[in-house]
Amino acid sequence: MPTIKAAGGGEADLSLDQAETHMLRQLTAEMRALLATDIDTADDPVLRRLYPDAYEKPEDEADYRGLIGDDLEKEKLAALDTVSTALGTQNTEVRLSGEAIDAWLGCLTDLRLAIGTRLDVDEERMGAQINQDDPDAAALSVLHWLGWLQEEILRTVQT
Repeated sequence: MPTIKAAGGGEADLSLDQAETHMLRQLTAEMRALLATDIDTADDPVLRRLYPDAYEKPEDEADYRGLIGDDLEKEKLAALDTVSTALGTQNTEVRLSGEAIDAWLGCLTDLRLAIGTRLDVDEERMGAQINQDDPDAAALSVLHWLGWLQEEILRTVQT
């Protein structure tokens, strides 16, 4: 399990093992590929979850999308860049501070939303023990681990 220690001033030191670092690198690369696809959001439930409609009326939603343009996508990609850069190719020790904390939390949220949507996870399934015979057991374990990591980062920087 990773260790997260307060470093003072709202900062934290995150230490991951090689497998955790590799997994996060892989997940961020997969998320980047997903965001780069030229798929209509309506055709992909994960993209619909990552870019939810702000308005019920299609014309209001179109106006909103025109107003924000690709700002939301740029924000998601910037968060992925922050995490990927921090992890580098060998890094397992990361200092989380300032905007980097927000980027990590946003990235972890997006990863959790994507995995949870693909697995069609609901509150009941999320709260249940993982059955190792379930074909989704590994993905569910990753989903739980990402949630734990996110919670620990929040807890550490808020103390």
